[in-house]
Amino acid sequence: MISEILTYALDKEGNLKHIDDVPNGNGCGCICPACKQPLQARNEGSKRMHHFAHQSGVDCPNARETSIHLLAKEKIQKAFYGPKSITFSFEYTSYCKLFDKCQYFRYGYGDCIQKTTRRFDLSEFYDTCEQEVPYDTTRRRSDLKFSSSTHPDRKPVYLEIFVTHASEDAKLHSGEKIIETKIESENDIDEIIKNGLIESLKQDDKAGNDNQSLKVSFWGFINKDYNYTNCNSKIEFSRYILFPSGKFSCRQDCSLCNEVRKTKPNSLYEIYFHTPVAFGIHEIAKWMGFLKFGIRNCLMCKNIVENNGGDKICRLYKCLGISNNEKHDNARAKTCSRFILNQEEMEECLKKVENKEIPPITEFYSGKNI
Repeated sequence: MISEILTYALDKEGNLKHIDDVPNGNGCGCICPACKQPLQARNEGSKRMHHFAHQSGVDCPNARETSIHLLAKEKIQKAFYGPKSITFSFEYTSYCKLFDKCQYFRYGYGDCIQKTTRRFDLSEFYDTCEQEVPYDTTRRRSDLKFSSSTHPDRKPVYLEIFVTHASEDAKLHSGEKIIETKIESENDIDEIIKNGLIESLKQDDKAGNDNQSLKVSFWGFINKDYNYTNCNSKIEFSRYILFPSGKFSCRQDCSLCNEVRKTKPNSLYEIYFHTPVAFGIHEIAKWMGFLKFGIRNCLMCKNIVENNGGDKICRLYKCLGISNNEKHDNARAKTCSRFILNQEEMEECLKKVENKEIPPITEFYSGKNI
């Protein structure tokens, strides 16, 4: 919680003065940074903390906040022109080039990004630090503006300091490079000068950070790219393959995420269902293939049943002259006169596709990813 004790005030020239740098009493010559009323310096006691008080006896509620705000601008500006300067750092993320449309990352495969921390010294890019300068694109004023006199085309960095009230969204989303930090005490200011402006960690980030007491956010900075090439997550999926004959297969498989591709040169259509669970996928896949190409297969016929061994067999095998001992050829359906489409099963499965009750898929058709 912010202490309400006022230890900095303005002198007659508008300069900030510490309580121990002015005479005691009403003759200190200082005024409140917020309401501009005369102050009394109380800096001779040994039991209470030295502080300023309003001569009227009624303290200004904004005095402390305003003084910290003014002090932060002054001390940070002075440090910028000093030998050490001011640094800032934020998290930078490199994504795989396919990340935005990648199905695997959404299902727990996390080896698709690389996070690093990028650190910069303001003095390497800028040589000027000004207080209360308007933004280049808006009439709003910035607390501090860092710019380059030798590279006037270089986009400046603006620092916004707040004690209790953060900047409005219109300013933060203006497209300018803005660093916003919350400062509650003189110690916070000194911490920035010592350690720099460090982006506040996310709640789920377990890494340690000496600057965690500060709330620092970055706006308008480039903090990501799509150049990460070391993606090698092993993924599990159900692979469906349809051949021109009408025969198909559907089985569990796995692959590195950057090696997912059409596997059979002579296949007509392949679907990768991005799920390690194959239950129900076989039936849905065969009807998706039928919907696209209309190629009949015995497994789509109402006459197909299971024999005692659990294999599929046509119940009309005697009528059709099919030996009960030979392996059933599902491609017979293309020319079978007794083929009866299992309409109910097809509609039930395709309804799940229409209602998006299936896992995300990647499709390959005639050698191309569609």
